[in-house]
Amino acid sequence: MRAAFDAAPAPVVVNVAGAGLTAGSVRFDDLNLERGYGPIRAQLQAGRANDLLGRSMADDPSSRAHQLLYHPGFTRTEGGLAALPRPVRAGIAALGRVAARPVEKAVAPVVAAVDQPPARRLTAVDRGRPVDLSLPTFDPVSARRLAAATRDLVLAHYGPTPLLPEPLAPGSG
Repeated sequence: MRAAFDAAPAPVVVNVAGAGLTAGSVRFDDLNLERGYGPIRAQLQAGRANDLLGRSMADDPSSRAHQLLYHPGFTRTEGGLAALPRPVRAGIAALGRVAARPVEKAVAPVVAAVDQPPARRLTAVDRGRPVDLSLPTFDPVSARRLAAATRDLVLAHYGPTPLLPEPLAPGSG
């Protein structure tokens, strides 16, 4: 499957999430947040992890795929609020009806990126503005560390799979 993906004329991975978050951190000692879980902490860790894994994948010399980390901004979607208290959910839903972008407008840049991938191996965009890839959230050392930890978790839970690339050598990428 990965070989077919890499053989595509212009392979691109689009990750729709908050790109370039500077809040929160990746808890390398507790990636599953088994200690001190909270929905906001989980969202912040997931955002930071997305950036690091995007960096890791873009730095992987075994793949031709370009990575686009894209945050569309407040978008009128359904779901995703179940973990929040009822008053917060109601407030976000009400605000969404008047302030959120329609899904069609939010996904248009994604469609464009699939049709014509960005020239750079890693591109991050937050509500139409480029994100500075020198931010700590894109640190190559942390990216390799998270990629290795993710690989170990996948291997531990699912065994070997052809989708997993070999780990990057220290100092590469």
